[in-house]
Amino acid sequence: MKFLRLIAILLGFSAIVQARPLSEFMGPTAPASQTVVIKNSSDQDVKIEFFRPAGVLSNERRPAILWIHGGGWVAGTTDATTPHARYFASRGMFAANVAYRLASPGKVTVADCLEDCRAAMRYLRTHADELGIDPSRIAVAGDSAGGHLAAALGTLPDAETVVSSRADAMLLYNPIVDMTEGDWIRYAVGGEALSNKKSPRPTAPSEVALARSLSPIFNVRAGQAPAILLHGRADHVVPISQAERFADAAHTAGNRCDLVIYENDIGHAFVLAGYKYPESVVVEAIRAGDRFLASLGWLEGEPTLTISSPPAWEIPKN
Repeated sequence: MKFLRLIAILLGFSAIVQARPLSEFMGPTAPASQTVVIKNSSDQDVKIEFFRPAGVLSNERRPAILWIHGGGWVAGTTDATTPHARYFASRGMFAANVAYRLASPGKVTVADCLEDCRAAMRYLRTHADELGIDPSRIAVAGDSAGGHLAAALGTLPDAETVVSSRADAMLLYNPIVDMTEGDWIRYAVGGEALSNKKSPRPTAPSEVALARSLSPIFNVRAGQAPAILLHGRADHVVPISQAERFADAAHTAGNRCDLVIYENDIGHAFVLAGYKYPESVVVEAIRAGDRFLASLGWLEGEPTLTISSPPAWEIPKN
């Protein structure tokens, strides 16, 4: 009995030691990543940043997660999701960020952004053996426009027949899933509609069809990857109705979609570190994704991410 008590104490101590604050994954002491250019372009090279888990055996294959930053497809960098990738690497997953081309009227389209993310997924699968990745367990995660691209990787048809870009699990933070709604159609169509917001909103059948083809909500089918979708009730950027409709569509198709709705004035981009919400909100959002992956058997135990002391950032003042 004393021996069992000692084991319990040691296990409890181990859990305490393993807990790590979010600030540790944001600071300069965080482990450096390896960057690989997977596509050359005159607009912007497409890159993947790697964060490898420690202690992986040569014959071991770990689940992986690909993070996709937001920014309305036209802005943003991988800095936004670097703490997230570093944390999941600390949990034993192979983590990566993709630096996709940013949309620009007349040059790069949202469809191009999606193709870059597909290329990143194919790279991970093609190089799975050398990277130590299980090619059947690659999750995608993203916030806002990055959430759209992540959801697209889990739902939109993939023309590639040799190496699939399809996600095996989705972590979706306030994603845009209906590109036909409001001004999102401008981003889907691009060109004059995007460069001149005072121009008429696209309504031609071909333009609406393009927006629908890029909308995860209209591409939900049976047999797609399980998802967790997290959305703030007070989101005034992407209406919560989009999240609710996507979850309903997934359930109707027989797919798993865990819908998590944040109350108490939580709006858009609540998963971004150092942005506009307290660290406790960001940490809980990341921990929710962790628990979801654990429910799939991809991670073991409870999340180890904790709130920093002192706080990693000050709450922005209005």
